[in-house]
Amino acid sequence: MAKKVTASNMPNSVFIENAEILGQLIKAKRTELGIKLADCAALCGIGINTLSRIENGNANCTLAAVFSVLNGLGIKLTSKELTTAASSSSAERKWI
Repeated sequence: MAKKVTASNMPNSVFIENAEILGQLIKAKRTELGIKLADCAALCGIGINTLSRIENGNANCTLAAVFSVLNGLGIKLTSKELTTAASSSSAERKWI
């Protein structure tokens, strides 16, 4: 009999401040969807060990791998600054 995926809790944080919180968010989303680690890794085009390291908060994973997982699970990162910039006209933007 196939083992059922057990849902993980969402991180108890308002902001994604470090790799550990991001990993908890990714794991919670994956398990909420009922996707096994191996299946999610294949869906995202990365190795199982890489996905496991991301979910465990390893800060040495590449951004490319992290964004592959975020995109594969449909997680979009946003920021108030990006939202504000998108709503203002390009002539008003000041880049520092």
